[in-house]
Amino acid sequence: MKTYVRAIVRDKNGRVIEDTGWKETNTLTKNFYAFLRCAMQGEDTPCTRDDGTAGTIERPVDAAEYFMRVDAGVGWDTYGLLVGTGTTEPTRDDYKLESKISHGTGAGELYYHNNEVLYGPDYVECRRTFGNQSGADITINEVGIMVMYYDTNAAARKRALIARSLFTITIPDGGSATLYYKISG
Repeated sequence: MKTYVRAIVRDKNGRVIEDTGWKETNTLTKNFYAFLRCAMQGEDTPCTRDDGTAGTIERPVDAAEYFMRVDAGVGWDTYGLLVGTGTTEPTRDDYKLESKISHGTGAGELYYHNNEVLYGPDYVECRRTFGNQSGADITINEVGIMVMYYDTNAAARKRALIARSLFTITIPDGGSATLYYKISG
């Protein structure tokens, strides 16, 4: 499997100022493969939560909760497609972004719009727009997909990172960027 990221950056007037095109990117995490194993084997499967602690993914067969979810709404910066300023090379052991950019309109924050999920015969894609109302340009260096799932150890919904890539763009003050993260293969 391969991962690709694309960004379309717009200025404060909505004019496209950059379209990166699809760039092959870095890393699916161990958690991605844990979710795949859980679905294929139909057994609860260990993973690493976004706080670094051990969790267990509930098997999808007869589950009372959803298997995994990324359809975060406006303002949700805890799951879905997330962005950050970290620059450390991704590894399969990553469980969170190095330095996530929070939702908001203050200094260093981005406005998180709805996360969309699209799919085709050989890919799944997360898409999300980030608005910059912070008063200054903001540079994104990392992007990742954080899923929400039901954790049988905690008997609660928890989060796990399934993909993280280095990908640098700058969103001008008053502008926005729509990011696309595709898993294909």
